[in-house]
Amino acid sequence: MYETFYNLRAKPFALLPDSDFLYAGAMHRAAYGLLEYGILSQAPFMVLSGDPGMGKTSLLQKLIAEHGQKHSIGLITNARYDIEHLLPWILLSLGLSTKQLDPVEAYHVFTQFLAQESKQHRRVILIVDEAQSLGVELLEELRLLSNLNDGKTLKLQIILSGQPDLQALLQRIDMTQFAQRIVVDYHLEPLTETETGHCIRHRLQVAGGSPSLFTNKSCALIHRLTKGNPRLINQVCEIALTYGFAEQARVVTSKLVAQAALDRSKGGILPLAGREELAILAAAPEDTTEIDAVIPQARTVPQSAPQTAAVTRARSTEQNSEALYQDGLRMKNENRLEEALALFEEASKSPALWLKAHAQIGICCRTMGNTRAAIQAFRVALNDSSASPKEVLDVQYLLARALQSALQNKEALTVYRQLARAQPDYRDVTGRIKQLAASTTGRTNGGPKSDTSDSWVSQAFDSLHRLIGTHRP
Repeated sequence: MYETFYNLRAKPFALLPDSDFLYAGAMHRAAYGLLEYGILSQAPFMVLSGDPGMGKTSLLQKLIAEHGQKHSIGLITNARYDIEHLLPWILLSLGLSTKQLDPVEAYHVFTQFLAQESKQHRRVILIVDEAQSLGVELLEELRLLSNLNDGKTLKLQIILSGQPDLQALLQRIDMTQFAQRIVVDYHLEPLTETETGHCIRHRLQVAGGSPSLFTNKSCALIHRLTKGNPRLINQVCEIALTYGFAEQARVVTSKLVAQAALDRSKGGILPLAGREELAILAAAPEDTTEIDAVIPQARTVPQSAPQTAAVTRARSTEQNSEALYQDGLRMKNENRLEEALALFEEASKSPALWLKAHAQIGICCRTMGNTRAAIQAFRVALNDSSASPKEVLDVQYLLARALQSALQNKEALTVYRQLARAQPDYRDVTGRIKQLAASTTGRTNGGPKSDTSDSWVSQAFDSLHRLIGTHRP
């Protein structure tokens, strides 16, 4: 309805989960990175939790899209505690059977499929959405199925996604055996006010619209109303655009958002916060100083110069990203870490700033005490195959220090040894290797090194150094 008026190719705030529109804020980036880490490190169980509307399903869809070619992934979305067995639902999710098989036959079909996939070096990944509905008995069935991972080859991985009740379920005393097998566990938190504004602008840009369509004040109001819940953000923005179209408003202001949210909340169903200010804002006169920028009108690009226009846009994007990065550095130096994080995340969308921006994200997260997010950010930074050898070494060192502070000493030792192989005199690496080797193996410097040939960290760094041309002795 409003798409043509606002020059949009699609609805930017549709409620259906769509990984293309997913805003990768700090929490979502960390959650997705840990899920990928779990897949790479062959974790038998992973858990993703969060309140309704936090974007769990969109993250899972992104995971399926990016890993579905390499592994066989089954998604179970409607299983409940009152069904007798979970295995028929598993077979259905993997496309193995649409019939009601008896338990013995179903088990045979599943084990045969696991064996066939394992021979082709493919793992089977089961994703159970809304897993809080399974109950103890069906979760126990999943635990028993994980026993099919025998020997050295992992055949089956299971990802549970659900609401906070899932965490409470897994913390029960009778779920201890299950909980001990969970390697990755992440709880999604709401977006900050800064992230809410970035999320709104990100979705508008993906839909082909202007990021300045919503003013800064309207974004701040939306955050107060929704408390950073992505689904509620979409609902408020959707109704605001509808009202904007009805009033032929070229910019969505806080007054317009207040009018739309006030009418939408009268039914009492939509759980919005801060409703008491809506009536005041809706009745107040329009603040003409609020408008950040008028939406640019669509222009026709001359057919004779499409390449020049593309180059101009690319240069403009790179310059803007560099400006965001520099602003992020200033914010970090002023200890305004939340704001710095948001700026570095935007700057990281530029390939030229991938490593630098993610490294700064890791530094900010570590300063804020979120070591787990810092570790993930440093790992993401190392995916930049165009980085210089020195940049790679610096980020490896940051990663190793973060791992060490998180008491992941074995993995930290692996990274330090990678650093020593690349540059023996790098910083204090030699001393840290001696310290960690003694604490993790109980041996002195003359003792044998642990075998890290199967370590995914070692393999990743070896591949990265080969890509950038670093030769090791």
